[in-house]
Amino acid sequence: MSDGNKIKVTKNGPYIVYGGVPLKEEVLEKDAMGKPDRWADGKKHYPDETYALCRCGRSGDKPFCSGDHGNFDGTETAPRNTFAERAKICHGDDGVALLQDPALCVGDGFCHGRHKIESTVKKKKTLDIALQQTYDCSGGSLVITIDGEIQEPKLEKSISATSAGTKRGPFWVKGGIPVESSDGYVYEVRNRVALCSCGRSENKPFCDAAHLR
Repeated sequence: MSDGNKIKVTKNGPYIVYGGVPLKEEVLEKDAMGKPDRWADGKKHYPDETYALCRCGRSGDKPFCSGDHGNFDGTETAPRNTFAERAKICHGDDGVALLQDPALCVGDGFCHGRHKIESTVKKKKTLDIALQQTYDCSGGSLVITIDGEIQEPKLEKSISATSAGTKRGPFWVKGGIPVESSDGYVYEVRNRVALCSCGRSENKPFCDAAHLR
């Protein structure tokens, strides 16, 4: 935390972002067949050094908090162990393993879009596709290891307010920004996590695709 970047979850209120973390919009674009294709950059925001993001879904100034959370119940329910302890493992090509925590799936759909990741991870010739599928997984639900070494893209510290069509998605937190709970606990710091922005997740503060239901 030496650079001052962190996200603080407030009790029944917004996320407070410290350290002037860059903020932009990212849109999930689909191909002609309606399959997830790529993330496209949208509007850039130029927030203050410290700013508040809506986590109840009621703000009139999204993605920022407008103070309209009222009687929002933001009780945090996410487990406090590590991704590795929770993950299910699917063994692929020689030395390759796919780790998955279904509770962190935000419904982006890259893993079952044009290709099913359970198949792409099985062969050397499709391993690059499998890796990109995990890199596009904003919730960090999917991780590939090769000979026990975690494969992650180089991501600068930033936050993206995601959307797909008319639906707003979670906040995609990149680059290992610490997320601190309302009671002071610091969740496992990871390269990719997605924070709930609709207020309906059952895995708060993380997204569980409730915005799609």
